[in-house]
Amino acid sequence: MSRRPRQQLLRQPTVLAAVALLVATLVLALGAGAARATLPRGDTVDSDPAPTWGWEQVFFDGFDGPAGVWPEQWHAMLGSNGAAQNGLGQLDVGHLAQIRTNAGWTLPAGTQVRVTASLLMPDTSSNYAAFWVQHPNGTDPREIDVIESYGPLKPTGAQLGSHICYDEMVGTDSEACELSGLPPELWPVTQSFPVGALPWEASWAYSADFTIGGDTVLYSATDGGGIRTYDVASTPDPRRVPGNVAPFHLRLSNKDVAPQYALPGGTRHSMLVDWVLVEVRYP
Repeated sequence: MSRRPRQQLLRQPTVLAAVALLVATLVLALGAGAARATLPRGDTVDSDPAPTWGWEQVFFDGFDGPAGVWPEQWHAMLGSNGAAQNGLGQLDVGHLAQIRTNAGWTLPAGTQVRVTASLLMPDTSSNYAAFWVQHPNGTDPREIDVIESYGPLKPTGAQLGSHICYDEMVGTDSEACELSGLPPELWPVTQSFPVGALPWEASWAYSADFTIGGDTVLYSATDGGGIRTYDVASTPDPRRVPGNVAPFHLRLSNKDVAPQYALPGGTRHSMLVDWVLVEVRYP
C-alpha cells in the first residue's frame, strides 16, 4: 500500500488545523506555567482548588521517639512536670505537665500563621488539658487557646478562645479583668462533635489561623479524614493576635481543676498528642 509523502499530509486543511491547535495549546500552557512561577509567596491563582499554595512548614514534631524519652524540641516550665513520648508516636502529657517549645517565632507583619495539633483529650473531669499559643509580652495577647478540655462531665466540656488579661496582673480583685473591660473570649465547642467522636473519645486536628499584626483568629477542628466540624472566628481585636515584636511559643499543658470543682470518673488523665505543626505564608 502506498504512503502519501509528508508534504502532502501537511497540505490537508484538517491536519493543518490540528497542528495549529496543538501549537496554540503548548504556547498557552507554557505561558500559564511561567505566570504561576512568578507569583510571590503567599499568592495563588483562581484555578487552585484550595488556598494551600505557598504555605511553608517552620516547625513539626511527630513524637516518634522511644517510650519514656523526653521530646527534644520542648522544655518543662518551672515547677511543672514534663512529658514523655510513649513509643507509639504520641507524646503523653500527664498530670500537672506544662511544656513549651524551645523555638519561638517573630515573623514579619502580614505573615499568615497556622498552628495545629492532633491530639486526644483526657476522659476525666478532674483535670483540664490544653494546646495554646503563648505570647509573653504583657502589652500583647496573653494566649490563644486553640483547644482546651475540662472533660466529659463538666458543663464547659471543650472550649477555645483567648485571654488578653489575667486578674493577678491587673489588680487583686478576682473580677479585675472584667472590670477593666478585658475579659477572656471563650466558646464551648463540645456540641459540634459527632456522637462517639468527642474530643476525649477520638483524635482531632485543632488549628488556629491568624495574621501577624492582624486582629482575628480563626479556630477549626478536622478529623482524620479531613472533615471539618467547626469554624469559629474571634471578635476583631488586635490585642488577641501576636505582633512582630516579641516571639510567640506553643504550649501543651495538663492542670488540675480546683478540688471543689473536681468530678469523679474517667481513667485516662493524660493528653495524648500525635503531632504539632506550625506553618506560615509570607506576604
